[in-house]
Amino acid sequence: MISTQKKGKWFANYSKKEIKKFPFVYLILAIPTIQIIIFFFYVNFSAIAMGFQNEYGEWSLESFTRVFDAFKNHGDSKGYDPWEMIWKSFAIWGNINVIGFIISILTSYILTKHMIGSKAFRLVYYIPSIVGPVIFSIVMKEMYAYNGIVTELLKKLGVDLPPLALRNGLLGAEETAFSTLMVQVFILSIAGGNMIMAGAYMKVPEEIFESAKLEGCGFFRETFQIAVPCIWPTISTLIIFSLCSIFTSDYSMYLYSNGSGANGMVSVGFYLYRYQVALTTVSDGTYIYGYISAFGIIITLVTLPIVLLGRKLLAKMQEPVEF
Repeated sequence: MISTQKKGKWFANYSKKEIKKFPFVYLILAIPTIQIIIFFFYVNFSAIAMGFQNEYGEWSLESFTRVFDAFKNHGDSKGYDPWEMIWKSFAIWGNINVIGFIISILTSYILTKHMIGSKAFRLVYYIPSIVGPVIFSIVMKEMYAYNGIVTELLKKLGVDLPPLALRNGLLGAEETAFSTLMVQVFILSIAGGNMIMAGAYMKVPEEIFESAKLEGCGFFRETFQIAVPCIWPTISTLIIFSLCSIFTSDYSMYLYSNGSGANGMVSVGFYLYRYQVALTTVSDGTYIYGYISAFGIIITLVTLPIVLLGRKLLAKMQEPVEF
């Protein structure tokens, strides 16, 4: 239907009482609008601009040159190898968003079906998300200490630990520090997205699953051939969001290594945070904020086509199911 409403008469369909409320509504909307302009657009544009400036605020590509040199030489002026940071961030991402995510599809479906032990499972795996990361990392470091619960359990199981791990704990030896955190990441990632996927599963009509059971459909077939296609828009959205952090996944490496990155406990998040916080007082003729900005811009330019391609492929993999 073509609207016959004249220009400038957009308020013709509103009563005088409703029009009087407009100033109040616009005032309420102005608050988040100003916050977005200041804390999103201004902050991000300012951060991007730093990559194209030197320490005097003049136009320069020196920061990008330093980043490319760091990748080329497998190390920067501070002794950090950006390739190592990216590789380990990618390892964390794969642990959480590939292996853990596939298992999470099963666990969230189990929680939906209220099987035996599902409530206890939900409680155990949601506790880490309730406790703050600082407190949680302190607790876990105590468990990985030389006399901690996990270390003592491995000893009783006859696991051959390196001498440094026996003396300083699992996080105190390069052979066990990063692998220990990867095991922890895997276990906790099983609950990743459980709440969102469980909510999506619950919206699927129960009649669909009852019909599948009458046809002799088993648990795994019911999960991956019926339940997953029904909530595919939710799953694909979670995957797209995860792709945004494919090279920047971090697991509180700064906290677990006490800010040192010792024993290989490093990631891109640790790398950039270490530069920004711990090295801003170092005066060696380099512009630290420009380096951080340039590094972030390069990572973003690499990640963006991956996210767009992933979004396109996911849209073709499964047509949305209507019920």
